[in-house]
Amino acid sequence: MFMKTLAVSSLVFVAACASLNEEACRTGDWGTIGYNDGVRGRAESYINEHREACGEYGIAPNTAVWLRGRIEGLKQYCTPDNAYSVGRRGSELNNVCSTAQLSELRLANFFGLRYYEIAREINALEDEISEIELILLTNFTGDLTLEQIQLQNFYLSQIIDLQKSIRELDFELTKYAALP
Repeated sequence: MFMKTLAVSSLVFVAACASLNEEACRTGDWGTIGYNDGVRGRAESYINEHREACGEYGIAPNTAVWLRGRIEGLKQYCTPDNAYSVGRRGSELNNVCSTAQLSELRLANFFGLRYYEIAREINALEDEISEIELILLTNFTGDLTLEQIQLQNFYLSQIIDLQKSIRELDFELTKYAALP
């Protein structure tokens, strides 16, 4: 049973790694495949992934049609809105856009990345506050000694400092909440 599960798992893993499945290779809608790759910001060399995947089935991609589709898809990828969205997801823009667009796209991507980084920092500080609050709830009940009161006050002052940092970051976050 274990070997059968392992074999099935291996097949699923190999299938997940291939850029296209057999049906997509046989259908051969290379314009749409290229368009979708362009929308995802994939490099021109990505056709080699398709060539390898479809080669297993004896099928070669139509590179010219794929390239035309990819160029159309890049028109969706290489926009300031998308560059910003890519950054908000924590990724840099792939280097597939024209040189003429790069300055504007890099700035938009930077704004998105900065928003992502600040939001992550805020989340980390909020998690830290939650951990301290849990410590306060579980370790400081009943009659407290002087040392416990001092420690409790220390924790409370940490929460105040963390909340102040969050407010400052929230203010900075508003600078990056939209395209420049």
